[in-house]
Formats: sequence, structure tokens, C-alpha cells
Amino acid sequence: MQFNANTKPSEEQDLLTEFRGGNDLAMKRIFQLHWKTQVFFARRFVPEKEIAEEIVSGVFLKLWGLREGFASMPSIRSFLYVSVRNACVDHIRKEKRIRKYEKDYAYVEHAQLDAPELDEVIRAELVSKVLEAINGLPNQYRKVMQLSSQGLGTDEIAQAMSLSPKIVRNYRARAINILKKDLLDKSHILFAMALLAEKFHW
Repeated sequence: MQFNANTKPSEEQDLLTEFRGGNDLAMKRIFQLHWKTQVFFARRFVPEKEIAEEIVSGVFLKLWGLREGFASMPSIRSFLYVSVRNACVDHIRKEKRIRKYEKDYAYVEHAQLDAPELDEVIRAELVSKVLEAINGLPNQYRKVMQLSSQGLGTDEIAQAMSLSPKIVRNYRARAINILKKDLLDKSHILFAMALLAEKFHW
């Protein structure tokens, strides 16, 4: 069975079965589903992108080695979050920075995800969905949003894209309206709107 970027939720059991059986395409699909979210989550503890990616890569290798022991897709997701969190703590310890971070990140020592960490999980999931949706925007809208996410202001984006500031503002507003209509889960609408405001300066 082939697994592509459009694998439906109803096919999860088939995906799990193939993954447990050592199917490389199933592993690739699981990687595609969780890579961006896990890197974002890791960077809440280890801000350096390269280190965060290295940590997440190591966790995926561990996941592959333990593949036969997973009974469900949610168990894989939980394993990734817990393992990435623990690997980040190990990295901080090795870098002898645990004292600096222990007050802020003491909660990561617990075996279960507590309320502050659950907020970060929700945030990671939302960011992943936002970035995925941005890739589906019309070309000019997508470029404006990508540049906005990099911290560029309206005038800087206008100069980079050879557009007027007014057009840039219009493109951003239209893109955000599309995102709000297509993305925002009603159960997290306030959190998601705050995230959009923070990340894309609207």
C-alpha cells in the first residue's frame, strides 16, 4: 500500500500495520505527519533549530527501532512528544545549562504532560496546521505570509516583492481571512487567533 500526503484518517490502521511491519513508505508518511510539529515543540526547550532537528531525528530513529511495540497511532504521537521532551532535557543537562532552565522547565521532568506542556503541544499542533495551510495559499498571499513570519514589516515585504505597502496589507488581510475560515478549530479559536496575531503581525 502506498501512503502519500493525502492519507485519510480512516487509513490509519493500515498505516500502523505497515509501519509495524517495517514498511519504509509508512515510516516516511509518519515522518511527514509529525516532523514539523515535533521540531517546533523541541524548540520550546532548545531554541537552536539545528540542535532541535538533530534531537527530533534521533527520536524518529528510536521510533523506527521500536515500531513493533506500538498499538495505535495516538500511542506513536504520545511517544514522540514524551521522547522529544526527554531528549531536550538530556541535551540541556549535557550543556550544563540545567540550573538556568530548571525553574522555567521543571515541569518537563514529569512523566505525564501537565497543563503548561499541554499548552505547548496545542501551540505546536496549531503552528503546524497554519504553516501547512499557508503552503496552499495563492502564490502572492503565500509569499507575504512567509515573509511576515520571518519578522519582516510591511515596507520591507513591499520592497522585497516589488509591491506597494497597500497591496501587501491587502494580501496579508485576505490571507489571514482564508486561514481563519479554513483552519480555526472552534475549540481553540481564541488560542489560534492569538497565534496568528503574534506570528503574522495583524
